[in-house]
Amino acid sequence: MNVADAEALSAQVAETMLAAGILVPEEEWLKFGHGSISGVLWQLTGYGCYAPKAHEVDNEIASHEVSPRCYSYHCTRTLKKANLDEVMAGGPKPIDWFTFYGLKHADLEDKPKKEIERQNILHEIVTSEETYMGQLDVLRILYRDQLVHSQPRIVAENRLDKFVSAVFGRAESVQQINKDHLLAQLKYRQKEQGPWIVGFSDIFREWIRAARSVYIEYASAYPNAQYLVRKESERNFLFKQYLDRNQNNPLSARLDWSTFLKSPITRLQRYILLMQTVHKHMITDTEEKSNLAKAIDEVRNVALEADARVDEMQKKVTMVELNQMLVLRPGFHADLNLDHLGRELILEGDLQRLGSKGVRWVDTHALLFDHYLILAKLIVGGRQDKKYDVSREPIPMPLLFLESSQDDPISKQKGIAAPLTRTGPTADVNRLNKVTSNGDRPGLEHTATSSSIGSASVNRLAATNSAEIDGKILYPFRIKHLGHEVYTLFATTAQSRQDWCDRIIEAKTRHAKALHAQNAEPFRLRVMADSAFAYDAVSAVGKYVGGVHIRGTPLDRAIRELERTFGPGRGPAPISRASVNCATGFSAFGKSMVAVGTDVGVCVSEASDQRNWIKTVAAARVSQIAVLEEFSVVLVLSERNLISYPLDVIAPPSNFPAPANDSHRRSPLRLAKDVSFFATARMKERMLVFYKRKESLHSTFKVLEPVFQKSSEKKSRIFSSSRKSGGSTDSFRDYDEFYLPVDCFGLNIFQSYIAIATAKGFELMTLDKKVPMSIPDTKQPAIANIANRIKEQKPLGMFRLNDQEFILAYEDCAVYIDKHGDVSRSVIMEYSGKQKKAKGATMYGQYLLLFNEDYVEVRNAENGRLRQIIAGRDVRVLDYGVRGPTGGFYSHPPGLGQPPHLMETGTDSKGTVKICMAHPEVAGQQIVLEMLLNTGHAEK
Repeated sequence: MNVADAEALSAQVAETMLAAGILVPEEEWLKFGHGSISGVLWQLTGYGCYAPKAHEVDNEIASHEVSPRCYSYHCTRTLKKANLDEVMAGGPKPIDWFTFYGLKHADLEDKPKKEIERQNILHEIVTSEETYMGQLDVLRILYRDQLVHSQPRIVAENRLDKFVSAVFGRAESVQQINKDHLLAQLKYRQKEQGPWIVGFSDIFREWIRAARSVYIEYASAYPNAQYLVRKESERNFLFKQYLDRNQNNPLSARLDWSTFLKSPITRLQRYILLMQTVHKHMITDTEEKSNLAKAIDEVRNVALEADARVDEMQKKVTMVELNQMLVLRPGFHADLNLDHLGRELILEGDLQRLGSKGVRWVDTHALLFDHYLILAKLIVGGRQDKKYDVSREPIPMPLLFLESSQDDPISKQKGIAAPLTRTGPTADVNRLNKVTSNGDRPGLEHTATSSSIGSASVNRLAATNSAEIDGKILYPFRIKHLGHEVYTLFATTAQSRQDWCDRIIEAKTRHAKALHAQNAEPFRLRVMADSAFAYDAVSAVGKYVGGVHIRGTPLDRAIRELERTFGPGRGPAPISRASVNCATGFSAFGKSMVAVGTDVGVCVSEASDQRNWIKTVAAARVSQIAVLEEFSVVLVLSERNLISYPLDVIAPPSNFPAPANDSHRRSPLRLAKDVSFFATARMKERMLVFYKRKESLHSTFKVLEPVFQKSSEKKSRIFSSSRKSGGSTDSFRDYDEFYLPVDCFGLNIFQSYIAIATAKGFELMTLDKKVPMSIPDTKQPAIANIANRIKEQKPLGMFRLNDQEFILAYEDCAVYIDKHGDVSRSVIMEYSGKQKKAKGATMYGQYLLLFNEDYVEVRNAENGRLRQIIAGRDVRVLDYGVRGPTGGFYSHPPGLGQPPHLMETGTDSKGTVKICMAHPEVAGQQIVLEMLLNTGHAEK
């Protein structure tokens, strides 16, 4: 028994025992008295009857065509049902309750009006059930059986059985369960109690428990059945004729096939409405009224479950249908997988955009899935075969970026976007100009800047309703396919635009939360500075403003984590208003420190204190910084000057910089000028500093070795020139030099070899022989496709994958080579960006990281799979995550494998990848972030 039935039964038994004196109240307790009572709780017999043995006799005599009848009024055994074959074959049915029972007006005079109305509804339950059974007969006989026995075949023989099973397979079980457990009992109750029937609540409760699974199965199959019939009629003219012919059949009453196929779904809702009407017309509170309320709830629960199942399966069918309708153009790489479990279409609708030349409007059908946004154009083939031409590459959710959601409306005139006439400021104008972030931090609201859209300039306007209706006013919003292009899409109403923006934010938020819940992203972020660095006055004017911040991303979680430490709101005033260019982590005076190089100098802070930055060195355009801890020296590349600073100048022991006249030993030394870049690494048990100078048409590399200073030795004066043309000083001595007759971009230094990224590709050489070798050998016929792919590609870096393989990273792709420099795999690792090329690359753990101004792309270095996208505006890499004593750009010593434990906890920032971007919530602010490997993340 269910809980509700048990409670009702126990209450009834307790009341009866109290009335009979078996239970006697005593203060707050009950005790047993001397009364007596006898009877049978037929609900607990397990047979639904007072005398279950009587049914064994009934079953024996039933074979002799004697109608068995149990003497119990409450007997719920299925023997209490009418002979439906006789009832259904009895000819035309009476229309109403009054006529059915042959009542006269005198019979109704003493009856309440509500009771008469209730009896009419009870009678309608029976007659509508008969009509429902007739509809299922039409579906079964007229549609199914004729299709099965048709000659010639209407549906191809090889598909017929599968088609009939999928469309009509569950209709017969629905009809049978209703005949056996509902209609027969209703007819018997009608015959037994009529014309004044007590009710049908017990019959419905017994029926719904038996019918639940049958109706749920039918609901699950219904969307696919409907889809199959519709598709078959579109491609099979004979089948379409067959459906039309059946609709004109008198048995169908001119109702089409969908009415009969959907009848079990709609019938459940009809039961609820009929029983609710009966319940409303019951005058007194009786047991039947109470049971009827329970019956309504039980049927409603099944109806809700069936509706949910229909909705769920309809989404799957929609995905199957869309999968056939979407036609991707050659060259598009998108794994839509619309048939996968959990796939969802969030929003679909028509938008407009300007053509490539900005003078023609293009109708666009947009489909927002849980994993992709697709922009397509509708094309209609024969026989209503609708197709969508996917004219733009589908945008994966990690690469979808909502740039603006409240741009000014524009006027559509003569096929182009024309300027609007400004009518004066209004409340609506101000609202349209506001761009509000998702954050709850103060001061995050700013004004959007007007921009040209195609050939049209935009002015502010409060659009009128009539203009909206005429389609003359369009509401733009911008989305960016990161690494590709920006699309300006136009909605016909402000509400439509808001719906699209809201759904995009919702889809990206759900996607971000799902990735976090599954620990699917290799890296998390940690804020190193959120208020110390701002843009200068020129860059701050709208250059890096805009975009919608998404909750739940690694960037958002990092900001929220900082707020838990320092509280919401902005931090201290910026100490620098200049571009942040580089950073490195190091240890000094027993503390873990971070140094950041900007266009106006060097700033430092403890790694654990994100809001206590100080500026220690004033220098112009600091582009590289590296710390040689064992020598207490900091190398800074400022305006192409390679300068050596004492460590205590960059990171003073106290919280305040030392005075300028502190001592002569604190003077910086210029090691070289006209330096393009430098790198530090340990080779041959020595710490070496490589730097590159461009001289005429070739690149000259100098190698220096830092030396320890003796206490009696004096340093040269500030910016003292070297005694030799190579930058030798008292603290750095010349070690080696070499040159290449080509422009060079960077170095990757290994134990014995140096990989040099040049304008012609990668050159590999040793300091011993200095004979460069080009890798890979692009003249080999076997790698002609790879040679063509990397031809004229700018190299970014060479990284060790394992003991046998290396990765050569270019700006558009990466290839694998063995330790001899030959291509080891025929596969090419393609990056996500097409129009946005990578500007930097590094290897961290087992991941290849690629950087451009829109995002950081994280790929599994072993198989090339895209693992993570960290999106932002004005993204720059500051520290390439090098192990060892340097945070420099070009030094990549071997053993770039597992990070130290301190790095995972975020307490030591040496050797971690550091990036900078525009703050997503504070206009004009730069945020410095550290990339840390997620604990517990495992590649699948």
